[in-house]
Amino acid sequence: NAIKPIIISLQALNNQSNHQDVEFLLNDFSCEIDEDIEMFLRDKAVSFEVLSKARTYLVVDGDQADDPDIQLKDLRILGYFALALKVLSIPDSFSNRKRKELDGLSAKLRGEVIKDIPCYLIGQLARNDKASSEELTGKQLLEMAFSVIQNSVDAVGGRIVMVECRDEESLVSFYQDNDFVVIAEQSDNDRPMKQMIRKIK
Repeated sequence: NAIKPIIISLQALNNQSNHQDVEFLLNDFSCEIDEDIEMFLRDKAVSFEVLSKARTYLVVDGDQADDPDIQLKDLRILGYFALALKVLSIPDSFSNRKRKELDGLSAKLRGEVIKDIPCYLIGQLARNDKASSEELTGKQLLEMAFSVIQNSVDAVGGRIVMVECRDEESLVSFYQDNDFVVIAEQSDNDRPMKQMIRKIK
């Protein structure tokens, strides 16, 4: 049977479930190619929820989640993503035309060039090593993240989504194939990173 991926918010699980069961569930997630993604879910996601620094969403098999006989700790995470608010610093090299395009209204505010704009950050996005691409594709996971972001856009507005990914060809290509463009290059603990953005349609 085809898997029906659904989104469960970690906030809801924290409020409704036993802490140990939640911890057991999160510890089952693995991502060998990026230890930071694995460590965030296991060690930081719950505290980020409590502090409202980010919201984490787990993607699980809907049929399994609907089964009344399945306990939380027996659920299998197919993938997850974490969302937060961020300030995008517009590179100095950007023209006024590009600034206006990002802001949507103007390149200047009270006579000063606009240097920062608010955006949504997809801070983490990954499939579980224990799930196959047939069960959940990267594109599906990204679309699910955008569906959650869209709810916030409908409520309070917003124009830009940002990701900060490792400067690796496969990762950068994935986001470029999904309408993101590179806006800046930076480093994280001497690890080259690309800052990429996508306009919300």
